[in-house]
Amino acid sequence: MDKWLSFVSVIASFSTLLGFVGIFIKLGREKGESDAVIREVRKDVDTNAKDINSLGQKVNQMQIENTRLISTLSSDLGWIKSSLADIKSEISKGKEK
Repeated sequence: MDKWLSFVSVIASFSTLLGFVGIFIKLGREKGESDAVIREVRKDVDTNAKDINSLGQKVNQMQIENTRLISTLSSDLGWIKSSLADIKSEISKGKEK
């Protein structure tokens, strides 16, 4: 009976040890998987940050081009207005004669 209890005690200790080893292996695998996912997310975040910076630069360039275009259109409109005023004054002079 004493040998039987010793045998059961050894088996229980061995199974407990295997259980702990199994739990540590499972935790290690899960940590490895989560680390891999975190690395992929960091790569995506870095790529998105670069894309956002690039888009910001493009928006700034477009704003500069729009400002240049608006100033060109404004000067063209000024020229058109002055030309119309000249034409109107010429027509008025023609009517007076």
